[in-house]
Amino acid sequence: MEDFYNLMQQKKWKQILANAKSQQHYLKNNKAEWLNICNILQGEFIRYSETEKPVLVSSLCFEYIKLNIAGYIELSDESAEKIENIGIRALIAQDSTELAAFAKICRFAKLPTEGLREKPNNKDELSMTRKKTQTAFPRTDWLTPLFKSTLESHFYQALKEVFPTFFIYPNVAISNIFDKESIFPYLTQGEKDFYFKGVVDFVVYDPSDEHIPKYFFEVDSFYHDSSESFLRDNKKNGIFKAASITLHRIRLTDSSITTKFDFITAIKQNLIDMEKTVK
Repeated sequence: MEDFYNLMQQKKWKQILANAKSQQHYLKNNKAEWLNICNILQGEFIRYSETEKPVLVSSLCFEYIKLNIAGYIELSDESAEKIENIGIRALIAQDSTELAAFAKICRFAKLPTEGLREKPNNKDELSMTRKKTQTAFPRTDWLTPLFKSTLESHFYQALKEVFPTFFIYPNVAISNIFDKESIFPYLTQGEKDFYFKGVVDFVVYDPSDEHIPKYFFEVDSFYHDSSESFLRDNKKNGIFKAASITLHRIRLTDSSITTKFDFITAIKQNLIDMEKTVK
């Protein structure tokens, strides 16, 4: 952990972000101190990036937000919004082709309407714009992976083992699971707002029964211990409770080294516990 403090003093942000990803297992085993480092890191990074040249901070902001989404680095909503705005301003200043990709993953910041070039208003201008911005090779680095973390990938493989004949989809919007008119009368205002924003990590659909969703799973980790995550989880739990449907939350111990096998065991045990409750 001392390395992170030293790297912050040296302002070696690229190395800090790389270590946050490569040392995930170690950091999970020291979650209390890692959360403290994350709190310090977000403030130090914002102070640095607010005064540094756009070319130096744009890619760092992009990577920071991606790591936060993937669960590698904890960020408060306020800090995430500041870093998103800094990144957007830096990319605009460089007229970067990565601006749209970055804006797409932002949760809080929006592209400003002022100061941006208007869209081409005729076919000739549109053609010239495309020729100017078209890349010479496929930009596969603009694509985002299906899973946010290795943990989710292991969980998907475990679900395939437990439900070999079912369809399994990750990151399903809650609004695509429950009928709005049916469930809204039973939700609090906070849950209604979250209904349009929340997603379920994994939903298991039965192809032999009109593809009705059968099981719902959340992959929890120490990143869910923050106050922001706690509030989001409570709203999600409330929606499923209103429908009297079980939302299975699976969380392995930090010492797990056989992740897929442990996930399979945990999933099966959750299903057994659910059947006992129903009976």
